[in-house]
Amino acid sequence: MFRTILLSSLLFAYTYAEISLEDISSKPTGHAKNFMIWQYLKQDINSSQADEAFYQLDGVTNKLFFAYVEKTDNEEMRFTASCMKKKVLLEIKDDDCLELAMSPYKTLNLTNKQRDLLSARVSSKIVKDYLSIQNEPYKQSAYKKYSPSTILTAFLSTSVNKRRENLNFYLNRKFVNNLASSWKISQFIKTVINDSKLYKLQKSLFHLNGENLNSQNNFFLALNHLKYKNNKKALKHFKLSYDKAKHMIDKDKNIFWMYKITHDKKYLSKLLLSKDINIYTIYAYEISNKKFDNYFTSVETVNEKAKQNIQDPFNWNAILQEIKQTPKDKLFDLASSYNQESMVPVQSYIIQKAYNFKKHGYLMPYDKYLDILDNNDKALVYAIMRQESNLIPSALSRSYALGLMQLMPFVVDDLSTRHENPVGSYDEMFIPKNNIDYALKHIEWMKKSLYHPLFMAYAYNGGMGFLRRHLEKGTFNSGKYEPFISMELMPNAQSREYGKRVLANYVMYKKVMGDNISIVDLFDSLTQPKKTDRFREQG
Repeated sequence: MFRTILLSSLLFAYTYAEISLEDISSKPTGHAKNFMIWQYLKQDINSSQADEAFYQLDGVTNKLFFAYVEKTDNEEMRFTASCMKKKVLLEIKDDDCLELAMSPYKTLNLTNKQRDLLSARVSSKIVKDYLSIQNEPYKQSAYKKYSPSTILTAFLSTSVNKRRENLNFYLNRKFVNNLASSWKISQFIKTVINDSKLYKLQKSLFHLNGENLNSQNNFFLALNHLKYKNNKKALKHFKLSYDKAKHMIDKDKNIFWMYKITHDKKYLSKLLLSKDINIYTIYAYEISNKKFDNYFTSVETVNEKAKQNIQDPFNWNAILQEIKQTPKDKLFDLASSYNQESMVPVQSYIIQKAYNFKKHGYLMPYDKYLDILDNNDKALVYAIMRQESNLIPSALSRSYALGLMQLMPFVVDDLSTRHENPVGSYDEMFIPKNNIDYALKHIEWMKKSLYHPLFMAYAYNGGMGFLRRHLEKGTFNSGKYEPFISMELMPNAQSREYGKRVLANYVMYKKVMGDNISIVDLFDSLTQPKKTDRFREQG
């Protein structure tokens, strides 16, 4: 069935309105132009047309490169792509091709002799080093002669089962702190802490000196100590993480956890001084019975036609450049120049920037497309929209997520096969009505399995399968620091932070709509499957 859906989606995508080389050449270089070129490369074009478009790109991603290779006759490019895709390294005869195909994961299941044969054929020291370390016995003493980067590459590229079976051993203080000199230490810490089977490595992390690590690493080390009831050491790492944090939400989350450990109300008082609105400050305000005053829900508008169309990503990019180039003391003047009704999201964004994001906008400019929804669903849509696009209709991500609700092209293709009036091109996803209409169908499908805004956010960002696997690991249980520790240890970093922000937006939009809502109740329900999802045993 999936194959049928995928085929029909691809066929639908190719019926979209044609883009020409002239269209591409007329646009300024940048991300929006790259998106045009990606669409163009999916059309029925010849090699010379593909070449001309490709060389107008501003940076090349794998997505763009492989789309280009499908169209070009350039032998060098096709050779490179072919080699990158090869999986059976021992069958590769050309040494240059072998080097392009090499990766630590592909060499995992080879014998020592086979890895030695490959090492003799490649020139890269990095490749030779990870082939060599894969031949070593699984013990700390065997790894001492390798650089921290090589050691961590070998660890991180190993399968989960092999890591658990072979690499779960104690590391001494000197060895583990030497590893911290590599930038890969962050991924190592997160990988170890998120796998309960690596308990020996988790205890080895107790040796790490937080003074030499960044805020995020200290935060995860603090959580690791909490799992083993080392509250004093956890508190030390939370304080280090707070001191090193660069963003307000990261400072707030450390204060929140210091409160959770100590129950000292001085930390609540500190959270009340924050000018950020996030799940931690909302919690503090609620249990302190106080209300926010640093947000707005409307802006002044005039009944005039805007000079620019923010349903065009090129126009939005131009506006963004104007905002970036405007001195801070002139931002309020700039905001007032975007006071047309269609420019409400732009004006709101500039006002927030003028306040250095210490005052926050919770506007609802698309209510006419959401009038069929109850307040719960409307708050969820706005919560996602605010996080995804800042309410800007022509928002375009690096992965080409589209518009207000940042729908991926493959999702648009799939939904279009089941839509009564499908869009005629991806650009039509920059029209608010179309984008919201498609997103509502996607959300309606998610609601069959999920009943909590946090889990809806996780699934919207990371996918339903990802969320299901996370829940089935036993997360969000009845432990002492739940549901917070499960929220903080979400393995997908993007989904983790996304979920927090969407949940905060949801609560704020419900408040703006005049509904009584408690973030404490929302937190409490996360450990009660019958209130959140259909994947876990409904106790």
